[in-house]
Amino acid sequence: MARLRENPEVRRAQIFDAAILMLGEQGFNGITVQRLAQRCGVSNAGLLHYFPSKDEILLGVLDELERREADIVVPLIAAAADKASEGAGASRGLVLELLRSMLERFAARPDLGRFLVVMQAEALHREHLANAWFRDREAMTIDLFADLLATLAAEPRRTARQLVALLYGLGQIWLRGDRDFDLLATWDSAVAALIPERR
Repeated sequence: MARLRENPEVRRAQIFDAAILMLGEQGFNGITVQRLAQRCGVSNAGLLHYFPSKDEILLGVLDELERREADIVVPLIAAAADKASEGAGASRGLVLELLRSMLERFAARPDLGRFLVVMQAEALHREHLANAWFRDREAMTIDLFADLLATLAAEPRRTARQLVALLYGLGQIWLRGDRDFDLLATWDSAVAALIPERR
């Protein structure tokens, strides 16, 4: 692989992208600083200049993912929250759009999806470095979905958990099956059953 450009922000972003690929392929225990440095075209010392340890690489990737996803999802969440604060509750269409946007991001970046699936599985162990990150993120997602579903579902929190499980489960099946079915169409039909139109 060609050596990375000298621009520190470009180099840092390239390290993130390479780390996402490697972690999704091999898991946290399967990678080393040396292998990641080789993949990035830098020396071990060059990589450790940006991330002082293997642990810092994973934590940095998780923080960067949180920032990138916030740039995309936060405007939709804000729109739904504004609608709910007007007293009408979030509309079904707005909630479905928000939920679908999360899955569209997953479908557009299978490498990112694979990283999340692998890390979620590894982080089930309470002592795993990413356990708290995934646990907290899952709790925030369930809280968010439950709030948005307050006027759309008879049991908002239960439906929120079902949606999170659907998001994780469909993503895993899609990746494991080499993306051999229409992920978004399958999602749309399942969500329509979970959040039916009110008559």
